[in-house]
Amino acid sequence: MVLKTGRGMDEGILIIVNGSGSAHAVEEGLRAAQSSSARAKALQILDSELYHYGHNDLVAPRLNKQRFLLYIRDQVLERGGAEAEELREQARRMGVSLEIDPVETEDVVATVVAEAKKGYEAIYLAKEKRKLVPLLQKHLATQLRRECTGEVIEC
Repeated sequence: MVLKTGRGMDEGILIIVNGSGSAHAVEEGLRAAQSSSARAKALQILDSELYHYGHNDLVAPRLNKQRFLLYIRDQVLERGGAEAEELREQARRMGVSLEIDPVETEDVVATVVAEAKKGYEAIYLAKEKRKLVPLLQKHLATQLRRECTGEVIEC
């Protein structure tokens, strides 16, 4: 069953791809799309923890910081391209129509919630690790459940 949104579109299944820990969510999301003959969309978050170090290095000169950040971005985009190809191949083997939307963002929660608000039958994402200071960071699945109508499935 595919949810019909007010715009008259079938949005299908949304899969949040946020690094290597998302493999199970991808598999489950594609399997759900396959069994319901729904379209699937992968929102691929392109990010690296190394950006933090590039921005906050107190010793490195400004030019070195910029070079380091550009190098990290090139690596992130290259890794993202390879990951997208693997996703396309996996979807093709399963006979699932998959759209991949690569996104670079500093606010992952807001970006994912904005996409999810478009109206999806189900949203698949990896279980988040417990945060050391949970009060300072938003939990993605909790935000999705609060703000979106689709079923949120953590894998």
